[in-house]
Amino acid sequence: MKKVLRSASSLALLLSLAACAPLSLDFLRPQAQGLDTMTQKVGHEAPELAFSFEFDDKADAAEGEVGSGYIVVTQDGKELQALPHAFEMPRERLDASGWLQFKDFNGDGLLDFKVTRLYAMDGKLPVDSLYQFDPKTGRYAQIDLVSNAGEIQPSAPNCVSLKVAGASGSPKVESHCYVAASGRWVRGTPAAARRGAAPDRVDAVCDSGAPELVACRRARIEQDKALLTLVRDYRAGRMQSLQAEHGKSYAQSYARHQDLDHSRWREYRDARCATQSREQAVPVKALPASVELCRYEWARDQLRRYKDQMARLGEVKGAKVRQ
Repeated sequence: MKKVLRSASSLALLLSLAACAPLSLDFLRPQAQGLDTMTQKVGHEAPELAFSFEFDDKADAAEGEVGSGYIVVTQDGKELQALPHAFEMPRERLDASGWLQFKDFNGDGLLDFKVTRLYAMDGKLPVDSLYQFDPKTGRYAQIDLVSNAGEIQPSAPNCVSLKVAGASGSPKVESHCYVAASGRWVRGTPAAARRGAAPDRVDAVCDSGAPELVACRRARIEQDKALLTLVRDYRAGRMQSLQAEHGKSYAQSYARHQDLDHSRWREYRDARCATQSREQAVPVKALPASVELCRYEWARDQLRRYKDQMARLGEVKGAKVRQ
């Protein structure tokens, strides 16, 4: 209360002084955060959109970093969506006038964009997110298959290369392509994408608005497989670091506990989703699909977390090599 009264008194004093002598009050206005608003016409028949970044209350939580907030998309001054994003990087690494990179990544004639989150492997590897424009909704959606894992670069038409930090700390490159017939991104070569098939892809779709049992179960199984692969990659990378620091026995003990933790996480997820669906009074016929949808979403979120941990693992290893 005292702070509010002090602020009000100070403001009254400033206004009184301004009435007696010319005094600039520009410092009372909100200050720009340093990221320019970018405008972009998405396509020939699509509207021109404006992209700005609004910082949240945690913007200054990490000293020296740009901060976190929302990518706000507007059309003619009307907000269309706010996409959460964090710039976990030094301010000097971010181009204030070109912090988004627009390109038609999926070949549909409409501009998508990518944005960098952080730099891994001693600052040498950008960790990007890819957002694709959906002409049906007029909104952007993040492509989870390639986002928050490594550096995204356009390669062949409708395809991107994804450079990620491997378990050893050295980078490896994956290829991901957009299949127009199915409207999905898949992992594999351009030739495989043209055939509509590719290895290691998350292909099944679980619609959260109208979940269907078979589709959601297939999607959940594919997410679980992708998650298990990433868990093993992360475990291998951590074991190398721990063995060098604490010895082989310590690293092997970590691996056993990590496997057990993942198994317990799956058991908890399955039980929690079953309980949650019953608590939500889902009709009996729709209950199995609701449970599979919940399990799928948990696996998807856990996959994102491990992608982030893999990127940070590469960052730590790069820093140790530098030392």
